[in-house]
Amino acid sequence: MRTKRSMKWGLVIAAATVAVAAMPGCELLVDFDRSKIPQEGGPDGTTEEDSPSTSDVTQADSSSSGADSSMAADSSSGGGDATTDSPGEGATEGGTDSSMAMEAAAETGAETGGGTEGGMETGTMEAAVEGGSNGAACTTGTTCGSGFCANGVCCNVACAGTCMACTAALTGGTNGTCAAVTAGTAAPTGQCTAAPPCGFTGNCAAGAVCEETASGTACPASCTGSSLTPAGTCSGTGSCTAGGSAAACPNNFACASTTACGTTCSVTGTPPAGTSVGCATGDFCDTTVTPAVCDTATKATSSACDNNFECTNGMCTGGVPGTCN
Repeated sequence: MRTKRSMKWGLVIAAATVAVAAMPGCELLVDFDRSKIPQEGGPDGTTEEDSPSTSDVTQADSSSSGADSSMAADSSSGGGDATTDSPGEGATEGGTDSSMAMEAAAETGAETGGGTEGGMETGTMEAAVEGGSNGAACTTGTTCGSGFCANGVCCNVACAGTCMACTAALTGGTNGTCAAVTAGTAAPTGQCTAAPPCGFTGNCAAGAVCEETASGTACPASCTGSSLTPAGTCSGTGSCTAGGSAAACPNNFACASTTACGTTCSVTGTPPAGTSVGCATGDFCDTTVTPAVCDTATKATSSACDNNFECTNGMCTGGVPGTCN
């Protein structure tokens, strides 16, 4: 009987030791001395009356079993680690592996688009690259796989040269491939701005250059100040070849526009401080005759006048009409 009781006590201590070792973060600190286990006829004089009763051992076994069950439940619910080979170990290890797998999945999702902010950005960029093949519509190069957006489509190169484009409508080629604009086609915005009468036409010419007004095209006369250059023809290289030499406008009139001489003059303001308008520099408008003409010579002293600009000395006095003094 004593031998059986001694064995049961040993089992109780061993079970308690295993339970303690299974607790997360705990180290086995129990180092029992088997010599202290009551032995039959032990040297400490233990008697049958001093040894635990059968009911006590049974109760201890139940208590130990309950502790093991409680430990297993705590380990399973907390997802903690277990270090023993008991059945509870599989459950706790499974919980730990599952927790670690969930953390790894979360980290992987953050890197590859698993629903996190970083993942959303990665997924968006991948979608942009896939949808940004050459020829796809775009507004900026960041949405194109090539990194270039030209003429509203993703392009294989920057395609920013004069009379170069990336759409079939402008080049007659393929959307997404940069090529020279078809001759006679309107140039891309901001290029080959029209400059009549003999400059750019606003279109592109063969060889990816701006089209000039054709040689022989008529160009109008030009008038500057009071000098008129007759009409001519365009050179084909951006200039107008005059039809003759420049000459002063007839009857000393000034230019009425950039292409023609004036034919009349007038006086503005109140005499004698009026202003002559429509005559070449140094001449004045004589309103004493009809129609008014531009005179080249000013009037001498004592000559009749209406305005100061008519007199050589620049003074017309005595009212209207007055006298040059």
